[in-house]
Amino acid sequence: MRQCKGQRHRCIAAVPVAGSTGEIRLCGMPVIERLLRTLRAVGLRDIVIIGGDTEQEWLQSVRSRGERLGLSVEVAKNIERDPANLGLAPDQRVLVVEGDYVLDERILRALLAQPDGCVVAYDSQPSSTQAVPVAVEDGRLQAIGTEVATPNGVYAGAIICPAPMLGVLHGWGDGGWTGRLHTLARTHTIAALDVAAIDPYVPGSRRAIRPLWFHIRTPADAQRCKNALVESAQKGTLDAIAWYIHRPIENWIVRHIADLPITPNQISALTSLVGFVVAGLFLSGNLLPGVLLALVVNVMDGLDGKLARVKGLTSKLGELEHSFDCLYEQAWYAGFAWGMYRLTGSLLPLALGIVMLLCDSFARHVSMQFKQVTGVSLADYAPFDRAFRRFDGRRNTYSLHLLLSILLGVPPVASFTMALHAAITATVYVVRAALHLRRADRSREAAE
Repeated sequence: MRQCKGQRHRCIAAVPVAGSTGEIRLCGMPVIERLLRTLRAVGLRDIVIIGGDTEQEWLQSVRSRGERLGLSVEVAKNIERDPANLGLAPDQRVLVVEGDYVLDERILRALLAQPDGCVVAYDSQPSSTQAVPVAVEDGRLQAIGTEVATPNGVYAGAIICPAPMLGVLHGWGDGGWTGRLHTLARTHTIAALDVAAIDPYVPGSRRAIRPLWFHIRTPADAQRCKNALVESAQKGTLDAIAWYIHRPIENWIVRHIADLPITPNQISALTSLVGFVVAGLFLSGNLLPGVLLALVVNVMDGLDGKLARVKGLTSKLGELEHSFDCLYEQAWYAGFAWGMYRLTGSLLPLALGIVMLLCDSFARHVSMQFKQVTGVSLADYAPFDRAFRRFDGRRNTYSLHLLLSILLGVPPVASFTMALHAAITATVYVVRAALHLRRADRSREAAE
């Protein structure tokens, strides 16, 4: 068993399922499989599926996939009042997540970090009223289900409780869980975690994203959930080209490929392959085909990350994609500089290419160091930085330099304009980073 994050007691996950849970698919996989991937992402490896029939084909398939993910998946038709029958010790905690819910990792992490006792997740600002109502007062659950007269939130699909309390709730698998939890709230203290109060800022996405949860009972629910996942997968503070042109195209493509057996890593590999083809075209002097294909790559590059977040297939291996992006992108600039040298016979494009690469690399490193120190992207740190991010030097804007100069028949001009744009970007980045970090140092000195 693994430790609950932030807890001294061991923790497992129990997943109550209804009879039709396996019949609904989300983004090409059963809803419950996506839930298993989310549980794995928050560090849980021991899973008990409650209320399922071990002979159901879909459940066996999910169990097999869970085991391939490194999970220990046990199927129990029901549980007895004695949690020891499931091999649970009295000091263990159990994260109970409904099998037909999709939940943001942040909700589960927040539950796992709660102190001892029973805690239920609810949403005081739900986007839909088609959910189980709850009444919460002073941070405690007062009532849940149809008996709630004046609800002030809805149930978000998960609780965490001590193992002995799981025995009291053993009827969850037969659909009587709301009544049992309502009865339990009258005799026990059940704390309430408001998911609307969880910090919405996601550093990796450079924007505030409200923790998403979704109760999926019909294929229409699954479709709405997929659309919500696509919207939440969008990163913030993008450059103008990425926001106004690439974003709608990427979202349309992701919506149509999310149900197919295509993995984000496959998209990443294909994007890198096509990216290096672009570098080869620039090296050989085939500038127009190269820049047109580069525009395609710029759209392709946004697909893998979005697809991973939508399908719940994010991985540490996928982070290497950024390194390959940097490699083929820098190869474009070097290839273009060499192609200009071959076409013009002048060393000036090579010199400008070196300047551009040095400035671009320096700006990237300043941005990386700033995020490592502060935990926030430089491009999202202050209003000026977010505004400058719209037009700073990066692949999309450099591709525009290349496209315009080639269409106008003066490709050498792009060598100068890209070098100038990169130099301005590097200067602004280092000045802004220095100002922010110095201000942080002064604040720390004042606090000491």
